[in-house]
Amino acid sequence: MIGGLALLLDNLLGRGDAAVTVPPLDGALRPNRRLDEAPDRWALPDVDSLAVVADRLHASAGPTLWTLNGDALWQPWQTFDHAIVALAPLQDDGLAIALADGEIVVEGGRWSGRRYRAATPWRCITAIAAHASSLYVANGSADVPGPDDWQIDLLQRGASGSVWRLDLDSGATTAVAAGLAYPAGLAVDEAGVVCAEAWRHRLVRLDTASARPQVLHADLPGYPGRIAPAQDGWWLALFAPRSQLVEFVLREPGYRARMLAEVPRPYWIAPKLRSGRSFYEPLQGGAVKQLGQLKPWAPTLSAGLCVALDRSFQPHASLHSRADGRTHGVTAVVEWQRQLWVAARGDGVVVQIESASDRTGMP
Repeated sequence: MIGGLALLLDNLLGRGDAAVTVPPLDGALRPNRRLDEAPDRWALPDVDSLAVVADRLHASAGPTLWTLNGDALWQPWQTFDHAIVALAPLQDDGLAIALADGEIVVEGGRWSGRRYRAATPWRCITAIAAHASSLYVANGSADVPGPDDWQIDLLQRGASGSVWRLDLDSGATTAVAAGLAYPAGLAVDEAGVVCAEAWRHRLVRLDTASARPQVLHADLPGYPGRIAPAQDGWWLALFAPRSQLVEFVLREPGYRARMLAEVPRPYWIAPKLRSGRSFYEPLQGGAVKQLGQLKPWAPTLSAGLCVALDRSFQPHASLHSRADGRTHGVTAVVEWQRQLWVAARGDGVVVQIESASDRTGMP
């Protein structure tokens, strides 16, 4: 009863979950062009995940697993029957590979050749993370066919995501958390499991003894995705920016229902991995472009952003590709050979940036 009254009051006053405000990019998240200024760039269409195993960098793109050879060229390493949706290195130089059909395959190491499926099918695996003999699996949504339909889940205000623990020895699965608003990234530290809850724009620590996750960082300016370990903390990929226009649309159920039913997907008012490729898209006229030029500060439905977090998951630096940039839709970040490697699926590129140990000096 009290919760319903609070929701009505929030809707009336435009606060809480009914607010359409977006936090500014300031402090550690101050805009820059570091992603676009990266000295090395490789075109890898549809690149999604990155992982380092046995001192080799791997990347997934569609059903193909690629590896970076000694000549700094990407070459195909293995192709599967379904698209690869997530990668995770295991402690014994093995690689866990999650496929779009819900199967998880292990290549190399102690569990090489093992294949796993959950009794309750995982139709929308977004991220996996390993710890000892456990593999944690984020199933973004139980309501959409797969991770490529993430916009539908957002526009339907989905909160059917879950996190599972898979025992690599026995194959048994255990539910860790449910009712999550699209878990899109996982990290495991000495205190447990941390999840990036995309549609609630926050990082939470999952506690199996409590029904309520512990919020570590709330009200992020974008939709958080995969989390990767860093030398002195973590890296967080934010795959799309938030905007006041999208926040407003999310509070109009009638409009959203008609848009989903009547408007082609490329022209929805929704965040994207890459926008600006058609003048039919929203936000392509007016003050967005001046004298035919897109301004870096223009409102945008896509951008590039990854954030350096300390050990307590608080941001202290960030790398950006702004509205007029060419490194949009960051879906993965890893450190390897004292360099930072970023996969931007929106633009289909992998970029290499300066020594990760120097990032505390980033603007």
